[in-house]
Amino acid sequence: MNTLLTDKKNINRQGNRRKECGNALIYVLIAIALFAALNLTLSRQTDTNEANSISDDLAELLSTQLISYAAQAKSVADQMIFTGSASTIDDMDFILPTNAGFNAGTKSDLIKRVYHPEGGGLNPAKLPEKAIYQIASSPIAGWYIGRFNNVEWTKTSAQDVILVAYQIDKTVCEKINEKITGSTTIPALADIMSRLLIDNALHGSGNLDLTTAKCAGCDTYFSLCVSNSAVSAWSFYSIIGAQ
Repeated sequence: MNTLLTDKKNINRQGNRRKECGNALIYVLIAIALFAALNLTLSRQTDTNEANSISDDLAELLSTQLISYAAQAKSVADQMIFTGSASTIDDMDFILPTNAGFNAGTKSDLIKRVYHPEGGGLNPAKLPEKAIYQIASSPIAGWYIGRFNNVEWTKTSAQDVILVAYQIDKTVCEKINEKITGSTTIPALADIMSRLLIDNALHGSGNLDLTTAKCAGCDTYFSLCVSNSAVSAWSFYSIIGAQ
């Protein structure tokens, strides 16, 4: 009789242990599931952050592309003056190939056109998609060129020719300035960016001269990346025709 009671107690103890082990296993599985869910959430957040940012290597490449295009445009402007296709900077015509009148006129008209094969032959460029950071659509992000204001630190008060990569990524902007000035510092403009860097014909808000009062950090720089006054948009300008 005592033996039977002892056996029953042992069986009960073993059953309890199995229940305890089973409960412990359930807790372990729940913990593993929660840990996996947390990892998945964090990985998705990381992927999203990476998708919304530009890597250092990509910013380096894009900044080089923008600077190179500005240098190409400067070379075209210089060549037009040197060959006499444009007697002065004031003779240069910035009509785009997409304009209906691009091929209209005589040869003497065509040779003054910066983008025309008979003139400067500059290829119209599009900003690389990854280089764009657009906060306003008037004008939209892109390359713009024109003669519409004077830059204070050029030699005369006549209008200069400015090329601008409008509304670009801040990281790309920093890389550009690092190449030009040795620093990633970005000067802020003290007025509306489009009024200082893009022809009024494309935005209708009027133009202003680019002066040290409007951008103290720009003084003496013929090429530089700047921000708007709110430091929420960035653009790279290059003076390709100074007078």
